[in-house]
Amino acid sequence: MSTPFLIYKEQLTIIFFVLYYIQRISDMQSLKYTLIPDDYSNTLAQLKGQYFRWETNYSSRTENKTIGHISYYSINETPAENCLILIPGLGSNTRTEPLMKVIEYWALMNHHDVYCLDSFLGDFLPVVSQELAEKHTFAEFIDLVDTGMDYIEKSVKEKKYKYSCVIGHSAGATAAFEIYNKRIMERKKLRFNASIMFAPYLDKSFTIYIHNFYKRHCTEEAMSEPEFNRTAICMSSPHEQPLGELVKTHVSVLPSIFSDIDSVEFRPDLMDKYNIPITLVAGGRDKKSPPEELRKKYNILRAGKNGHLWKFVVFKNSRHSFIDQHKDWGAILRLIQSQKRFANKHTK
Repeated sequence: MSTPFLIYKEQLTIIFFVLYYIQRISDMQSLKYTLIPDDYSNTLAQLKGQYFRWETNYSSRTENKTIGHISYYSINETPAENCLILIPGLGSNTRTEPLMKVIEYWALMNHHDVYCLDSFLGDFLPVVSQELAEKHTFAEFIDLVDTGMDYIEKSVKEKKYKYSCVIGHSAGATAAFEIYNKRIMERKKLRFNASIMFAPYLDKSFTIYIHNFYKRHCTEEAMSEPEFNRTAICMSSPHEQPLGELVKTHVSVLPSIFSDIDSVEFRPDLMDKYNIPITLVAGGRDKKSPPEELRKKYNILRAGKNGHLWKFVVFKNSRHSFIDQHKDWGAILRLIQSQKRFANKHTK
């Protein structure tokens, strides 16, 4: 074997190891903040206070004029290259939901801008309101999220991010899909570069479970079915801090809102036209959005012409809120991180 060849081989070996260690260092840096400390919530409060930029209340476009709220955080005075848009579920908000708070913590620590879209936030009250419950239909929820996404889209375009990702949870993810479907029907582009949807409601499995839960826990006496459906009940995040004397704030809704969500159709004919990467995330112990049902929907979408843009992930020990197994948090954050690489690989 000639000497020049041996020298060339040694050079290639050195280059290989240099590249390998560069990648290892990059991986170690990227994993740095996927280990969530026990006191992350205190650190997050400091980060949000330090890097708060603006917030706004806005109303839906319907005659009901329900109230939503958007908060924007940026760790730099100038916009970062990447941003996340967080959309929690129907009776929750980004201030209290641990899944959303962990994502906010990771995003700010990793120099991502964050937009928090909280629906019905202006109606989180310590009392049940029949009047508000009658306004809070699922169609109204979708319109409120849609209006908020319009508002955020303008900011995202103005700041010229290289990458933007919508992260929806539960009914918030379902609403995002409904809004995406509407844009496809209107022959418009989807607003952002990628999406990760945690436990969306894409089938009818959860309706009886939710209905029975609220009928059992939110009524003081036995009611007929028609009477129950007309009576306001309260939805609140189990993570909401009480306002003294164990009084919690909540959103007032009618039980019929669950039938409204149940009527949402799974539209693979429209979803197959999405041109951005989307990952469906299931909790293995989720009874509201069962993983086996979500997998069936994924298999249908995966078989479509844009099936390569869909991914499906199950966290087998997690329930609907994805906080039962804190070990999942690191994996969830690595998933969010990998979605950007996935988007860069599969989209133009």
